[in-house]
Amino acid sequence: MGGTDTNGTAPIDEFSPREAATLLDETQRQARRQFSASTPLLSLLRAAVVLIAYGAIWLSVRGQHPYTGPHGAVLVLVYAVVVLVIVASARVADRAHQGVSGRSLLTRRGVVVALAVAYVAAYVFMGALYHDGASAAIVYGVFPATAPLIVAGGAAAGAYAAREDWLSLAVSLAIVAVAAGSAFAGPVAVWAATGVGCAIALVGHAAALMWVRRA
Repeated sequence: MGGTDTNGTAPIDEFSPREAATLLDETQRQARRQFSASTPLLSLLRAAVVLIAYGAIWLSVRGQHPYTGPHGAVLVLVYAVVVLVIVASARVADRAHQGVSGRSLLTRRGVVVALAVAYVAAYVFMGALYHDGASAAIVYGVFPATAPLIVAGGAAAGAYAAREDWLSLAVSLAIVAVAAGSAFAGPVAVWAATGVGCAIALVGHAAALMWVRRA
């Protein structure tokens, strides 16, 4: 659509309400993608951490007959590495959302709280399994290797879908699928299968982010 200025000479671009709404919607989508906390480097770091953590646990339980679970020293090392990744992720997120306030900030904080509660709830349920007499293969093997990823990954997928962050949604669903499928590998092999599968998904996510940014 077009018009003229007050002198009747120069054309003026005008937007209909529908065009303005479309432009605003597209701008909001681009802003959500721009402020995404995901970066190729961070995805590669997460892939390395998952591979190292799950690989270390697999080495600690390999050959156990009967299965008793990972050694305490290995778990301490794994949790220390995971904490480092969480700190790095938080710093990247803070940098990406610098200057963002109001509803967007509240939404982001709500998502973080929801993910944390979902992840912790999975481990609380693990305690219930132990209390109810489930075997060590389930309580210290299949369940902790897969259930937290399924619960947290599903919650993250919903959050990413709401933000229209399709790449992060895809990797979240891939991690859920890997964890669910790896549960059939048994209490020992489940650690290796989950670690390798999730690492591959995260490397693919990093590659997709790089491709999108170059495009």
